[in-house]
Amino acid sequence: MAGEDMARNEVHRGLGILADMDEWAARLVPDAPTLPADQFHPWVWEPAAPLWGAEARQDAVLAAARTVNRRLQQKLGRHDIGETDLCMQAFDMKEPVAGKPRLRFDGDRNTPTWRARQEGAKYLAAGAFLALRNVAAHEDEVTWTEQEALEHLATLSVLARWIEQCTVERAT
Repeated sequence: MAGEDMARNEVHRGLGILADMDEWAARLVPDAPTLPADQFHPWVWEPAAPLWGAEARQDAVLAAARTVNRRLQQKLGRHDIGETDLCMQAFDMKEPVAGKPRLRFDGDRNTPTWRARQEGAKYLAAGAFLALRNVAAHEDEVTWTEQEALEHLATLSVLARWIEQCTVERAT
């Protein structure tokens, strides 16, 4: 009888552990922030959302990149060069020349921080089109995980916000 009671107690204990497993899992998860995709810049998420819903991650990244490029072209009034060259010229720290306007962040242009941000935006923008848009456009099938594709969309969202925030400076 004592063996049956001991076995019954262990079964009840095990059932109790199973019943609380979801709560344990929730409490043991690291307290990490989440990044909701529907909060990405609208230039990124609006074209990507229907494709993402269809589990077409590569197409979602490509659609977002194309929209960001189109918005950049529209903002600068330039449709004469590819997106990588356009990014390199748009964020370049040189003064604008006729037909080649520049994007400028707000702030004191004499500070190392402003110059670093301007240069960083130039290379991030060009890199995003080279490493994300071109791969999505020219590979038959990429093997991006959901997490990787979300990170690609997040990168494009940062770029879209910068493009929208910057002012256009034209040659006088």
